[in-house]
Amino acid sequence: MVEVGQIEMRKEYGGMGFRHFFGFSLAMLGKQGWKLLANQDTIVARIYKARYFSNTDFLGARLGHNQSNIWRSIFASQVIVRGGQRWRIGDGRKIKVWADPWLREGGNSYISSEKVQGIENIRVADLMDSAGIGWNWDLIGEIFNERDKDAIARLALINREGEDKLIWKFDPKGNYTVKSAYRYAIETLVDNEEYRVGGEWLKMWKLQIPHKIKVFLWRALRGVLPMQMRLQDRGVPCTGICPFCETNYENDWHVFIGCEEAKNVWRTAGMWELIENVAVIADIFVDCIFSLLCRLSVHQCNDMAMMLWCLWRRRNDKVWDGELKRIHIVVQLAREFLDQCQVARSKSEAKEQQQEQHTTRWQPPELNFVKCNVDAALFEEQRSFGIGMCIRNNSG
Repeated sequence: MVEVGQIEMRKEYGGMGFRHFFGFSLAMLGKQGWKLLANQDTIVARIYKARYFSNTDFLGARLGHNQSNIWRSIFASQVIVRGGQRWRIGDGRKIKVWADPWLREGGNSYISSEKVQGIENIRVADLMDSAGIGWNWDLIGEIFNERDKDAIARLALINREGEDKLIWKFDPKGNYTVKSAYRYAIETLVDNEEYRVGGEWLKMWKLQIPHKIKVFLWRALRGVLPMQMRLQDRGVPCTGICPFCETNYENDWHVFIGCEEAKNVWRTAGMWELIENVAVIADIFVDCIFSLLCRLSVHQCNDMAMMLWCLWRRRNDKVWDGELKRIHIVVQLAREFLDQCQVARSKSEAKEQQQEQHTTRWQPPELNFVKCNVDAALFEEQRSFGIGMCIRNNSG
């Protein structure tokens, strides 16, 4: 009853965060495509260029006929690489004004103005003033529309002496990452809008409860639990009646809130007043639970999730085993299960903290001695390097 698109959707939109196979494959292949585009001096890039796109770059390559499977796979990532590339402006000599993405706009980094006849091949360097301080606004005002002029005004020329550099615009450091490429693929290339559901999903996933309870709660909020009415809609022969009261149809609201047996469980847990205050104004079961997640404390939210699981487990025992456990027993078992999981988590966190405390730390030198710690770094864009040292005595 769970569709693949539901579990592949991101958690904040009602999914389980599983990787979309096609989108993740494109993101992985895009890493190789990005290397062919941004690092054209490597041996591998030179081999591919000589074989597949000798007169252009990776984005200008064509698939052709009878190509290898490796090249076909990398070629498929062009759509990812093209969407994430952007030029970081240096001297502006490499960047074509109308052909290359160089604006710092999230959606479209290309110039949107129509080409002006006679200057179709100008470079970004031609838009800078002769003094080397800023932009030539007289020229920019003549050839660009308001959108482009506003975007150019937000570009600061801080590295006029450096070279232009191709960067990945979805990463703060300009480096291609599979994570950012995958997110771009899912949001723009994969049609999964029908599986996107609003709600306080991240609050649900952050609950301090066992993971299997989170999965159960996700199934309940996505409406995929095998209720009697839902099974009937899918052609499964069943009564459709609640196994407890045997008078109402069994659906999400009835099982967890509306049935008298459910109310007794909430009363035994001491939570019925909290549930009832929200249930009277909620339209559907999902809205009721999301409202409770926003209103209740963390402890109360954890307890509520365990009681929902307790109700579902008690219902399954009644349907499949004909067994009806006493309410106070199942409530106690659910809370004991939660306590055991939280104790185990606390022990695990304490063990990790102890391991961090045993990590190597700076030790002071002996009396009348000093210790010198040094470090160095290379700055590729500025073509410079830095060296630092720290000399300390036994007092630090």
